[in-house]
Amino acid sequence: MMMIMVAVCDDQKSDRQNMKDLLNDYCILKNYDIKIIPFESGEALEKYYIMNDFSFDIIFLDIYMGGMNGIVTAKKIRKLDLESKIIFTTSSPDHALESFEVFPFHYLIKPINKSDFHTTFERAINMIDKEKQKSLLVKIGSCLQTIFFKDILFIESNARILTIYTVTDKSYSFSAKLDDLQKQLQDSRFNRCHKSYLVNMDYISSLEGHSFKLINNTQIPITQRNYVTIKKIFYDYLVVISNINNHNEKGED
Repeated sequence: MMMIMVAVCDDQKSDRQNMKDLLNDYCILKNYDIKIIPFESGEALEKYYIMNDFSFDIIFLDIYMGGMNGIVTAKKIRKLDLESKIIFTTSSPDHALESFEVFPFHYLIKPINKSDFHTTFERAINMIDKEKQKSLLVKIGSCLQTIFFKDILFIESNARILTIYTVTDKSYSFSAKLDDLQKQLQDSRFNRCHKSYLVNMDYISSLEGHSFKLINNTQIPITQRNYVTIKKIFYDYLVVISNINNHNEKGED
């Protein structure tokens, strides 16, 4: 099992300790390797990212903190790290819609229920494990290049040349058909929004007119003929990954 890197950011010492205890107890039970780094403010978490050029697998982030609150902190972290699973810990779900653009993995309501924590943490671990395993092998010149699905922003086709653009600002060009590559991917996160574009919906920040705006501000066109269908695929995908509806249902039980 991989080493799980976890940040716990909360301005209340007792809440930080409680989360650390939950994490340690569960990881001992499951025999997971874990490293937990606590932070008492959003500013401290942001500084750690900047100073260490580092990313966490999972961030437990309190929303109501002095100084930068959790939403502002998450927005700053997303400029440095697109991949971490952000799990908000909060006394209220009021900020659910506001947090949309930072792609939260889930919400845990304080005081945190042990069963809810176990379910959420295990799902995060399983998703991280799957993301790190899924990859595409392409031939570029005389070399074979492995590109992980989680690193792909979008793929563009131009005159039978495909270019894969990644979250690390690297791009890879090679001769192939987009139809063939789409069949290789076979993953729900990829949306064929245009005959020349395949976009990773994990990195769409908004729908603007007839285009998707990505988290790096790139605009990806949407074909007019299938606009309604493509938009529905995107919205359905958001419902699946956001867990906001699932959280609200739990709160009504």
